[in-house]
Amino acid sequence: MSKKIVGMILLLLGGLAIGFYGGRSAFSVFEKTVPAGAVTDLVKGGTRAAYTTGGLMFGVVVAVYALIAAWASPFFRDKATVSSGRP
Repeated sequence: MSKKIVGMILLLLGGLAIGFYGGRSAFSVFEKTVPAGAVTDLVKGGTRAAYTTGGLMFGVVVAVYALIAAWASPFFRDKATVSSGRP
């Protein structure tokens, strides 16, 4: 595999991890703020799935945004100061 493909896969995995933990933390806020008597097990399970899925979708959005930013970054560099890497 090329370095670009590996980088994109790692970026996607990182975005998914950020989204997963974001969804989990949002669910923990839900658990702390909603009284236990107002929530059934079915609602709790569905809410956990919804927050986790929403977090994962947010992670994909973060990864796509990072890919677009990495793709577009050469267009915003000053051509006079960009080094070719050669001494």
